[in-house]
Amino acid sequence: MICLAVTFQVRPGAEDRAADSFRKLTEHSRAEPGCLMYQFHRSPTDPRKFFVYEQYVDEAALQSHSNSAYFARYVHQELSSLIESSDLVKYEPI
Repeated sequence: MICLAVTFQVRPGAEDRAADSFRKLTEHSRAEPGCLMYQFHRSPTDPRKFFVYEQYVDEAALQSHSNSAYFARYVHQELSSLIESSDLVKYEPI
């Protein structure tokens, strides 16, 4: 299993558009056969801060997710201009 924990800081004024893109990305991601968990969260104290926790059955499933057309659309096209910073950490269970 592969796990990702990603924190995003969105640009001021882009909070609602980013949340909408995150929701759409979640819908597609959860439908992937290799996706075990995909859940976005939003900070209750900082509306510009988002966090996603992802689990995939293996590295191939993660690569399939990253190479999908909807990932390119939402992450590379829509979200790239809305994100101020991001921090991705990959984990494996022990």
